[in-house]
Amino acid sequence: MTSSFRMSKELQRELSAAAERAGKPKNAIIVDALAQYLRAMERQSLAAEARRQSELVSRHEHDGGWYGLADTSGWN
Repeated sequence: MTSSFRMSKELQRELSAAAERAGKPKNAIIVDALAQYLRAMERQSLAAEARRQSELVSRHEHDGGWYGLADTSGWN
């Protein structure tokens, strides 16, 4: 699939230089960078959900039935 986007001239220069140093096409660098970014965003999302679940449980830790407090409604 083809996508189009705008970037500054400075970013274009940096991309060209990085591609030349790495011996890779600019497209490969862009795709790799986007994939890394999306993985990082997924990790952040999972970490935020883990914090939310942990806080939920810790608020009700004194309750005997804390195990059932986990919100699994968004799980697949």
